[in-house]
Amino acid sequence: MQAYVLTGLAMCLILVVSLVATAYLAVYFNRRAKADLEAALSPLAAAIDGAVNLDEAEVTGAWQSWPVYARMANATEGPGRVFQVDIVDAAGGASWQYTSNPPTSRQPERKVEFSGQDSVRALIEPIIDRDVVAVLDPESERYRVEYLVEQGFVRMTRAMRTRRDIPSVDTFQSVVTLLTRIATANREYMESGAAPPESGDGNER
Repeated sequence: MQAYVLTGLAMCLILVVSLVATAYLAVYFNRRAKADLEAALSPLAAAIDGAVNLDEAEVTGAWQSWPVYARMANATEGPGRVFQVDIVDAAGGASWQYTSNPPTSRQPERKVEFSGQDSVRALIEPIIDRDVVAVLDPESERYRVEYLVEQGFVRMTRAMRTRRDIPSVDTFQSVVTLLTRIATANREYMESGAAPPESGDGNER
């Protein structure tokens, strides 16, 4: 009988040790992940004279008077993570969305979808096509640029290949610069009165 008691106590001790070790590892890896995230986001925050929010995996600040927000987020169109950069500019008018999909085995050429007025596309698309190469490779990466009138910002969303796929400072600054150019052109267009209250039908090429 005593042997059974000792065996039971030993199993309980092993269970307690396992739980303590598991809890320790969880805390360790959580701290390590936060430290890695802070190391990746802090240079971005410094570039926009801003701050890091580790709980939200977000940086906030300003670039030449433009309020800027950048964050890691869950993809809305399936599993995976994305990195979003927002430039705040409530220009009114109508929303639009530009999405670029890289070539695939079924689609040998890059596919661009645009939701909004053709006149907006004619204005915005050349800016994106000209300057996005400083940010990413359109032939291998999926990305989206959009103007959300209700939220009042221009956003760029880029798929993250890994959880550590956070842009470098140079790339981040190039994204912010691209978005400010788009926001400036978008504001001029919207304030001209050319845009109706609602966006037009989507189209693609």
